[in-house]
Amino acid sequence: MIYNIEELKHKYSNYDNIFQKIKGEISKANLYKIKRGLYSDSLNENRFFIANTILSPSYVSFETALSFYNLIPEMVVSIKSATYCVNKTKFYTNGFGTFTYNDVNKNAYPYDIDVYEENGTKILIASREKALTDTISLISPRTSIKEIEELLFDDLRIDEEEFDKLDKSKIIELCGLYGSSSLKHLIKYLSRGGYK
Repeated sequence: MIYNIEELKHKYSNYDNIFQKIKGEISKANLYKIKRGLYSDSLNENRFFIANTILSPSYVSFETALSFYNLIPEMVVSIKSATYCVNKTKFYTNGFGTFTYNDVNKNAYPYDIDVYEENGTKILIASREKALTDTISLISPRTSIKEIEELLFDDLRIDEEEFDKLDKSKIIELCGLYGSSSLKHLIKYLSRGGYK
């Protein structure tokens, strides 16, 4: 279970020095620090849920979500999430792993976020299509359809069979929300039948 500092103050209200009690519980491995003011009593917390909790609002996206959906072959070690109006990349490292947060365009942010549930825990994660457009929006601009194709299948190593299953009309709709030149070329690639 995850606790914020106010919940721990209530839990340990019988102790004279609550912060000393928290330190003691951490040293005995009864509590694990996620970030300042946020703790868990178990190292078995879902890491996607931890990612949602560290920085809010946020949702799991980019290569982490692409890997989760088997769109790319690599296992992603760092949990990557999307935010908006943070204005810089944020990193958190703790006993649960490394968590990275990048802004996406605020106009694109609220769309196509799915709720994934595991063992009663609800997790916010980009849809397959949104994870793709989020990822491409942060990569250095591609200036042609050929470069987009290379980006998809050579650089990102997107699985072509899984790519064919994506909702192309949804991708095109999402692409228009970012103001990204690369995504404009992705629209052209999809619109010209650049897929099976």
